[in-house]
Amino acid sequence: MVGNTQWAFRVMGKQAVQIRRPGKEDWERILEILETANFHHIGGREMPAFPLSDCFVAEADGRVIGVAGYRILDDTTAKTTLLAVDPEHRRDAVGAALQTARQDFLRGRGIKTLYTNADDERVIDWYIRRFGYRPTGKRIAKVEPFGREDKSEWINLKVML
Repeated sequence: MVGNTQWAFRVMGKQAVQIRRPGKEDWERILEILETANFHHIGGREMPAFPLSDCFVAEADGRVIGVAGYRILDDTTAKTTLLAVDPEHRRDAVGAALQTARQDFLRGRGIKTLYTNADDERVIDWYIRRFGYRPTGKRIAKVEPFGREDKSEWINLKVML
């Protein structure tokens, strides 16, 4: 998946979902979705920026229902940033489609190592079970309330693409 290429698929036998690059017109809806995971404090110390150019969105019936970002660190290394799905669609494999799209894109850019941080045990298990991530042993202290407010650190995970 490179450039403006889009993917379309059905999730859990329901509506067709399209994975695409977002535009400025999607920003308000993206923030609404990020807020459902307490990831909407863009511009703070935890997430200084969330450039639309480094994101994918999932859309169904003309409405954005999920978002996933990334940051390229160097020629062979990248880090995922925020991934959130509208609560009504969290059991519909939308998150997996977004994760697959960003991994495929990064692999196509020559990325070999992909890191992510998570603070929820269910999400950590999902990354491990579904995508082959492994804990690095590194724990990163949160610098402000972001994600789960009952957690004070991020668990760092890594996968080889």
